[in-house]
This record gives sequence, structure tokens and C-alpha cells, in this order.
Amino acid sequence: MSHQMAVFLQKRLDDLLADSGLPPELVEELTAYHTIVTYAQGSTIFLRGTPADLLFWVFTGVVEVYCPQADGGRVLVRICGSGDILGNVDFLDYRERRAQAYEAVALTKCEVALLSREHVFKLLRTLEPRQLVNLLEYVNSMWSSVAISSATFIGLDFRDRLKLVLSDLAQRFGVRDSRGTLLLTELSHAKLAEMIGSSRPMVTLLIGDMVEAGLLARRGKQYILLNHVQSVATGAGAEVTLASLRSTSWPSRPKTANRGANRRGPELSRMMRGNAER
Repeated sequence: MSHQMAVFLQKRLDDLLADSGLPPELVEELTAYHTIVTYAQGSTIFLRGTPADLLFWVFTGVVEVYCPQADGGRVLVRICGSGDILGNVDFLDYRERRAQAYEAVALTKCEVALLSREHVFKLLRTLEPRQLVNLLEYVNSMWSSVAISSATFIGLDFRDRLKLVLSDLAQRFGVRDSRGTLLLTELSHAKLAEMIGSSRPMVTLLIGDMVEAGLLARRGKQYILLNHVQSVATGAGAEVTLASLRSTSWPSRPKTANRGANRRGPELSRMMRGNAER
């Protein structure tokens, strides 16, 4: 692992200590017992239903986290990078054992640290009641943030969803560019469609609108979130909000029937096209 990566991970640990109130010696003991595993690009890290007896701490690389659906499809829940913890979302299977609720796939070659949940629980049992209360408050705040973000995301149209996703990726996987923030992770339109719950043609349309509006620029297969958009979305350390997203304008275009249908979802679009053919 590079020195820069070690510094980055140490900062994540320092932030954890500051926010959760965990004693430094406990975190040091926790991180001392792990096994580094290298996953090739495209390989599966864990599947839904496998025993949830491990936590996965991403050291290097990029990991996709999916939620499998009953119809055989899957939803791309999040793209994770260095410092992110995976495998903490579980459910009780038919044997009343904890199992992984999601599945994780290596988008790039990854180095992942495997942490035993048993060891984590053993260390947590040594905490004083006050420290456990602080930790519970921290965990509750984390899950509350996830719940609020999910509820907000569901209420957005496809355009604002895409802007929110791109802003989040820019914060976590971007590097400064003369024009804004370059997204290092290469994502296809199909992958972005999975992240916002739309069709691939819809994402292609929205990307084109963002480029035309001067919100986004291309550099090969990568995208640059331009400076004025980045400052609106994340200026002064603020979180991305619905109000900040809508403060950036899109180009005005004639509202044809097909465009209106696409904004409201691929199913309605197909229905309208079918009516037109009749």
C-alpha cells in the first residue's frame, strides 16, 4: 500500500474516532487483526445470502454494491472506494443466521481487508456503558442519514438524481482539474442508469443536456463536473441538497411528447410509443 493511501486511511480512522467516541486503543486493536485479500476486476467479493461473519474494508480499488431483486435483476446501491466498509447490511435467513443482504463486485482490481465480526464484538464488549451509548448514537445518526438520503433520492426526478450521483462521485472519486473535478471512475451510461433507476437512453439524453448546459464536460470516457456546478453542490463543505441541485439550470427545450414521457419513466414512454404506432 502506498504512503498516500496509508495517510488517507488513517484520516478515515481519525474521523471515526472523533465522531463515534471510540477509544484509540480499541480501534488500533481492531485494525491490527485483518487479512488483506486481492480481488481481480469483475470478481465477486460476496453474494447475498452468504454468512455475514466478515466485514470488508476497502483499501484500494473500486467496488460496486448491488441489491438483488426477486425478478433476477439487481439495483446498484453504491460505488465504494478506499476507506469504505462493506458487509454490514444483513438479514436473518431461514435458519435464523445473519446473512449478507447485498452483493459486492470488484469494479477494478481491489485490495480489501477482511475483519472478523466475532473479533469486533469481542472488542465492543470491553467498552464502558457510556462509550456504548455514544457508539449507539453514532450508529443511529449514520443510519438516519442513509434513510433520509434514500427518501430524498426517491422523490427526485431523473435529472436531479443524476446530478446528485455525479456530485457524490466527484466528492469521493474526483480529482481537481483546471475546469472542475475529474471523475476518475469510468462509468457507462448503463451503469449510471442502474444508479438512478432509469433506462440507458434516458441517461444518454440527460448527459447530453448537461453537456449542452455547461454543467458537464467529457474527457475521453471520463467526465468533468465543471467548477460552477461543484461550487454550488459542495461549496463551504455543505452537503448536496435538493435546493442546491435545482439552483443549476438546464437548457430550455421544446417539450415533445417523447421527452415528457422519458422524464416520467421508460414504461410510460413505451406505452406512448405504442399508441403512436397504432
